[in-house]
Amino acid sequence: MNAVDALWHDVLFATRLLRKSPIVTAAVVLTLALGVGVNTAVFSVVNALILRPLPVKDGDRLVVIASQNTSNRTLRGMSFPDVQDYRGSTRDVFEDIAGYSVGFLGLAPQGGRPERVLVTWITGNYFPLLDVRPVLGRVIQPDEGGRGRADAVVVLGYSTWQRRFGGDRSVVGKIVRVNGQPCTIVGVLPPDFVGTFAFSEPELYLPLNWSGAGGFENRQARGLHALARLRPEVRIERAQTAMNLLAERLARQYPDSNANVSVKVLPERFARPEEDQYRSNVRGAAIMLALVVLVMTVAAVNVTNLLLARATSRRQELAIRAALGAGRGRLIRQMVTESLMLAALGGGAGVLLGTWAARVLAAMRLPGDLPVRFDFDLDGRVLAYAVTVALVTGLLVGLVPAVRVSGADLDRALRQSRHGSAGTHGHRIRGVLVVAQIAFCFVLLAAAGLFVRSLLEAQRADLGFRAESILNVHMDVGQLGYTEAQGRTFFEQVDRRVRTIPGVEDMSFAFTIPMGYIRVSNAVEAEGQPVDSNKGLSAGTNIVSSEYFQTMGIEVVRGRSFSDGDNEQSRPVALVNQHLADILWPGRDPIGRRFRSAGSDEAWVEIVGVTNTGKYGFLFEDPQPYFYVPIAQQYTGLRVLQVRTSRPPEALAPAIERAIRALEPNLPLYDVQSMTRALGSGLGFFPVRVGAVSAASLGLLALALAMVGLYGVISYLTSQRTHEIGVRMAIGATQNDIVRVVLHDGSKLVLLGLAAGLLVTLACSRVVGSFLFGISARDPLTLVSVAPILGSVALIACAIPAWRAARVDPTVALRSE
Repeated sequence: MNAVDALWHDVLFATRLLRKSPIVTAAVVLTLALGVGVNTAVFSVVNALILRPLPVKDGDRLVVIASQNTSNRTLRGMSFPDVQDYRGSTRDVFEDIAGYSVGFLGLAPQGGRPERVLVTWITGNYFPLLDVRPVLGRVIQPDEGGRGRADAVVVLGYSTWQRRFGGDRSVVGKIVRVNGQPCTIVGVLPPDFVGTFAFSEPELYLPLNWSGAGGFENRQARGLHALARLRPEVRIERAQTAMNLLAERLARQYPDSNANVSVKVLPERFARPEEDQYRSNVRGAAIMLALVVLVMTVAAVNVTNLLLARATSRRQELAIRAALGAGRGRLIRQMVTESLMLAALGGGAGVLLGTWAARVLAAMRLPGDLPVRFDFDLDGRVLAYAVTVALVTGLLVGLVPAVRVSGADLDRALRQSRHGSAGTHGHRIRGVLVVAQIAFCFVLLAAAGLFVRSLLEAQRADLGFRAESILNVHMDVGQLGYTEAQGRTFFEQVDRRVRTIPGVEDMSFAFTIPMGYIRVSNAVEAEGQPVDSNKGLSAGTNIVSSEYFQTMGIEVVRGRSFSDGDNEQSRPVALVNQHLADILWPGRDPIGRRFRSAGSDEAWVEIVGVTNTGKYGFLFEDPQPYFYVPIAQQYTGLRVLQVRTSRPPEALAPAIERAIRALEPNLPLYDVQSMTRALGSGLGFFPVRVGAVSAASLGLLALALAMVGLYGVISYLTSQRTHEIGVRMAIGATQNDIVRVVLHDGSKLVLLGLAAGLLVTLACSRVVGSFLFGISARDPLTLVSVAPILGSVALIACAIPAWRAARVDPTVALRSE
């Protein structure tokens, strides 16, 4: 018999055996399907987040160039002058370096109403770098994106072309208005290009300085995302070395802006959507994959125990086949073939289950109307991972019982009855597997408990403001082409109208909201201090009206708030938070002191008040320096109307929207929602909630699998002691005595598993710690809570077979051998 015929014979024989044991087959397939399913779903997410290259030419060679503050290691974007300098000096390691920035503008066809769209401003070499070619017209040319130019051209994203222009092929050459300014459509991008700002799909592309606005000469303004492609023969380490030398040269050449700035070259897929996500992306993906691998391990142990019990019951069959000439290798091959067939069935079902789960996850939407786009679809990498997990699991779970049973004493196996003892060594193997199951389950439940506790702590945390009973209404009159004078008049009218609405207690305007997706920071310097004393200090900022602190419930701990007297004619003033005051003037009163943007010739800004330190950028941030300037002194047409209400905020939204539209019916209003809901964004509670739900789901799944496995093992081991139980009962043992004996054996395994799980959890605590809010990864309350919960459920799983054993008729038990 050749190898192919032998394999076919093994497959046919395995098929017959699986049909003969439908319950065992179904249990194994379901268990493997659950394990493979959660692995497929989570790996689909990880693949989309940090593994899948951008769908452009040589996407795997794309890197992100980030600036890094050498004092606090914060990763940020680049300034335009720095990008230009690096681009001109790195031709030997990069094919090119392009820059882009994202934001929102108003898009309107001629004579139509504007709609807020996500925009990407690009340098002129952006599309050539990515080798993106339009389906209609052309892309923005390099000379249209050059410094100092203001060419009024625009390129449409494919979905925008379909949705706003009905797929009209004559759209090229038409005029649209972008924030009130006429622009010519010059091209439409292909459908498979969704931009380079991850999880979003920009609808419009413009030259970086299309509006003619200044600011490109400022090396302190590091808000540009820098994208580069490595040359084919260049590794990222060599590129990093080259960039380090250039960064040192720029630090010497421009000490006021670059002295404390280094450069990091990062794989593009690890720095999504922004540079500062680099570390959390990699660690978060590693933690999630580790958790689902643990779930797969618990499932595999379950299956191993089931197959081990099944193989033990076939000892006589295997002994007869061996006596007829089948070698040990032949027996092992047969049993491994069975397990691989089970793995194939379970893996196939798991891939379907995981694909469905990934699509459910992709349908998630963040609060607000930010155009987030998740693509967790199955691709070759995900399929290869799922197949590998299934096959490796099938091979391992088949080898353990195959090697164990095929190596047994054949003569003894032939003499034993079908239900004879499996031997002490076999019991030991099952005991070790049970301990491993409980230990892994402990780790998963501990992770679930830590993430859930972290969510509870985050929800109780002091954010530095009172989020309840506030309604946010975002608007940008710049999308209508309003001048500053028109904008100021409009907002004054909005203020008067909204205040008269019943239920409005306080209201104010601000440029952005805490933990929102619009963030602004400035490098600052204090008057009278050495130029390099706080070099590289960057502080977040917000532009707010005088009522802002009262509306938001932000405490002014020293000095005063803004007043109506802080206007265009008065001296520039600001409020700083306590953290910025402690950095610039440690141990001194900051009131009356002055600061300004570092390296600029702007007027000095006088501090009139100090606020408490809160959360500004995202939930997990360390205390950040922050300051506020009055909106009367620094005009912005992009504002958030924040209304504190005496009724549920959403109930007041229609009346407020009507009041605004009565003044300007064409003004787009967006993200109209309560502050509480807005805090559920990707920079707020969303990651904590996702982590808590995911970890809790995996923990409960592992608990169910472990308990089913423990029940099965204890049931099997108890059935092997039927004769012993009959003897004990014949000499006077009561049912309670039998229960205690069985529970004693089970409880030893449970205690060993709990101890091992605690040690593993403590060893891995440092990895998880950076993703927790307000608690330690060794939180005693969580760890102390997990042990009795898991232990109690495990003992219940042991108690059921114990009670069944105690109810056996002694005469039947004695006849079992």
